[in-house]
Amino acid sequence: MKYHAKLEFGGTPHYWWNYSKDKMIRDLIIPFINGQVILISRGGYKRVLNMKNVTLLTVYRSETSLTKASKDKIPAEFKDDDFEREHECTAEIINEIKNTKTDAPIQSILQKAFAVPKPQVFVIMKFGDSELDSAYEGVMKPVIEEHNLKAIRIDEIQDFGKITDQVLEYIAESKYILADLSGQRPNCYYESGFAHALGKEIIFTIKTSDTIHFDLADYRFIQWSTEAELRRNLRKRFASFEHGEHS
Repeated sequence: MKYHAKLEFGGTPHYWWNYSKDKMIRDLIIPFINGQVILISRGGYKRVLNMKNVTLLTVYRSETSLTKASKDKIPAEFKDDDFEREHECTAEIINEIKNTKTDAPIQSILQKAFAVPKPQVFVIMKFGDSELDSAYEGVMKPVIEEHNLKAIRIDEIQDFGKITDQVLEYIAESKYILADLSGQRPNCYYESGFAHALGKEIIFTIKTSDTIHFDLADYRFIQWSTEAELRRNLRKRFASFEHGEHS
């Protein structure tokens, strides 16, 4: 079975065809749902597409592959209204994703990723460090609550579930992520990468005494040396998020 898609952005439909179901879900449907940035080929060049700019996604399914005519940019089937009407399966594949029969933790994460995010901020950071714990209790948590959001850090959760699964679930259901990468903790980088893959809005912070890894150097970090400095810049960043100035 082959899967195909029509994405509408910039006022023009664009087509993808002959994908497997898993590739369609991974490369187009999940990024569309989460407003991620993906890499596409157009005009012989690799380009970046912000899926937040896509206004409509339609998925089709056929038993055989579509073939592009030499003089056309797309397969002829996409010019046939009957084909689109008879092979459209968008609702079916979305429902399949929501109700996928996979391990319970993964199923929960998928369901949360499709749901409206909760008004909360999941905080990724090293804990058990007196300076960082003080910054969380005295700055991060109060600033988050100033914006009518709930602050959550995994060590505050009294639950007997597997910690890794809980972290991923909280990331998936949260409106924003605050990731302080002070201390160079590998788990913090892993969790931040997962949040990025889900298309979450992330505020990165780090102490000025720590080094920002080269692969994250292009991101807007709040670098801080004092709690007052962290408080001031966090307030600005959350205000810009709430007013839609971050995109």
